[in-house]
Amino acid sequence: TPSYWDPATALDPMVAQKFALKSTSQEYKRVEDCFMLTLWDKNWRIRIQSIERVQNVSLWQSYRVKRSTICSREHDEKAALHKYVRCWVFHGCPSDVASKVIQQGFNRSYTSNGKVYGKGVYFARDASYSTYPKYSAPDKHGVQYMFAARAAVGEYCRGKMDQLAPDVRDARIDLLYDSTVDNVKDPSIFVTYNDAQAYPEYLIKFKQDGNPPPPTNCKPAHPDYRPNVFSQCELLERSLAIDERTYGRDHPEVAITL
Repeated sequence: TPSYWDPATALDPMVAQKFALKSTSQEYKRVEDCFMLTLWDKNWRIRIQSIERVQNVSLWQSYRVKRSTICSREHDEKAALHKYVRCWVFHGCPSDVASKVIQQGFNRSYTSNGKVYGKGVYFARDASYSTYPKYSAPDKHGVQYMFAARAAVGEYCRGKMDQLAPDVRDARIDLLYDSTVDNVKDPSIFVTYNDAQAYPEYLIKFKQDGNPPPPTNCKPAHPDYRPNVFSQCELLERSLAIDERTYGRDHPEVAITL
């Protein structure tokens, strides 16, 4: 598990837990900056209520195995981690679905919120897409729910209406693409078809004023957007051990590695 997780998870690794981040912490600021960067319209009033780290050992282990499987197909696994993993993409959902995601992950039976690019689980590059109430329906208190997820999107192709799986990538060995997107050159929507492809790392609760305009996809990425928000991008797991030895387990910089 990530070295920056709270050790309380070790008491019962079979139970998913949430840990509220302090608004003054670097970890909170990193998630907040990523969320706010891709809202695009800075005049639209959105107020974050809380950011919680999700710690689910079972889901994390499943995600790591799937991520490794996708990246190990390439000759350079480190380069593959940079190319095929997104940290983070966004997924909005109602509060009752959020509780299921925390426990069971992004299961298509209750998290599929589209079909234009395939019948999988939809993730948005931009938070502005997932803040739309159609995707993150407010609860009775007006609070909306969105996940900042790590996703092993792998090799992707353009999605098609109602397709149940990505297209064939290599017919010689019946190898499929890993996900589908809205625009292969500059994707703003990712659709995954394997529940273990994404991990719900942070739950962001927020409120917004008025009725926002419907989101649009296929927009160019924000000039400051990076597929991986972590500044050091030392993505191989050995970097966790290096950071822990250098800074100590609780140092906030440990949180920037994959």
